[in-house]
Amino acid sequence: MLQKLESHIDEDALIEGGNLLEAGAVDNLFELEKHLWLASVEGYEVELKISPSKVLGGTCECERFIEEGMCEHLAAVMMSLRRKQQAQKQKKEKAKKEPLGPRKLTTGIVLDNVSLEELSEFVRDYAKANRNFAIALKARFASTVSDIDSKEKYMQLLDSTIKAVRKPDRSISVRGSQRLIKVLDELHQQAGHAFLERHFLELAFICQSIIEKVTPILKKAKGQQRELQQDIIRAFDNLHRMLEKGPAPTLLQSLWNYCLQEYNKLSYRTNGIDLHFFKLMVHLAQDHGQQETLLEALRLYIDKYQEEGRPLAPLLLIQLSALEKAGRIDEARHLMESNIMQPDVLLYAIQQAIAKGQMPRVKALAITGLRFGLPQDVKARLEEMLLQLAEKDEEGEEINRYALRRFLDTQNFAYFTKARAAAGAEWPQQVEETLVYFQQLPYAPSRRNTIARILAEEGLHDRLMDYA
Repeated sequence: MLQKLESHIDEDALIEGGNLLEAGAVDNLFELEKHLWLASVEGYEVELKISPSKVLGGTCECERFIEEGMCEHLAAVMMSLRRKQQAQKQKKEKAKKEPLGPRKLTTGIVLDNVSLEELSEFVRDYAKANRNFAIALKARFASTVSDIDSKEKYMQLLDSTIKAVRKPDRSISVRGSQRLIKVLDELHQQAGHAFLERHFLELAFICQSIIEKVTPILKKAKGQQRELQQDIIRAFDNLHRMLEKGPAPTLLQSLWNYCLQEYNKLSYRTNGIDLHFFKLMVHLAQDHGQQETLLEALRLYIDKYQEEGRPLAPLLLIQLSALEKAGRIDEARHLMESNIMQPDVLLYAIQQAIAKGQMPRVKALAITGLRFGLPQDVKARLEEMLLQLAEKDEEGEEINRYALRRFLDTQNFAYFTKARAAAGAEWPQQVEETLVYFQQLPYAPSRRNTIARILAEEGLHDRLMDYA
């Protein structure tokens, strides 16, 4: 029993569980369904079944529970639930002792006194009269409906929601988009519950419905396109999370077939969603046949991207991942080297070299990249990377070179100090060249202050007085 835990739990687990409880390590204790409680302790999910004060069973993901059938995490949740029940009991007893006075008519009081039949009839009538309430009701309880095919009910829900928020010209106002986002939030919550309960098929249906129904209306949603696109990406993220939990092979095959069926549709390509299908397929492709199918699809898709003038780099990165997963390392290397002038590909190659500890290759790639006309943010990342490598290897000349470059771009005097500390006899000349660089730029208060500070830090006080 919860009230007599001390008599039934291993002393070590009890003491450690008590320490965890007092340290506030029991998070998100909630009742998933009647008498079934869930919580998180130190990153482990703990499940506790009671009836109503007796402990019927419990589980924890930690190794100690798997080996011994009891652990400090489960003990902490038991004590936390006992404390919660005791607090509720005391609250009820206190309420009974308080003299009854005038009571305010609240929603809770009404619900406590109305019959389920009357409440059901009222909800049904109100849903008929209020479309927004009807949609919210469907969204909240769609997962409980078993008479309709699981995916179809979510598709119908989103169809009715989109129909309700669309204007006569088929556009969707900001307020309409916000109403749609609320429904999507509810579906994401249901997907989260399905994930926790390992109802992976239900999770897949929810995510697929969001992807299929929201993508075509993205360009019609005023002011909320980014938020709705994030809802679609969140659906893909949930599918990736599900794959990490090892769902059934039949579900994996179903998802693979789904991606092959959907990825090539124009609405996904025009809204930038198509790449997420390919990323999922890289994760799904397990056998040789699937990997070959994926690589061929990518080759054809790259041709299509070239014909339509779309940026190739994101697709090339996915192709690199697919080649590496298929064990075709030489092809991946050739593809990388052939497209190394693309900033995203260059950064990917550098990340791969860092992961393999190939620091000379990292340096060579970064130096090569600086010879190209790269975007300023990529150039800054490469220079910062080379500066850090030079500091690690204590290469004074390189430190001076890249610190000075970063100073010219940022006017951050931390770089100026590094450049000066690593400089040799050429430092006075570098100072003069730096001053000339800033003096030739269009006037701005920040550049004026930078020039003045350089003169001050270098002890050029006469020139500073003249400059002021």
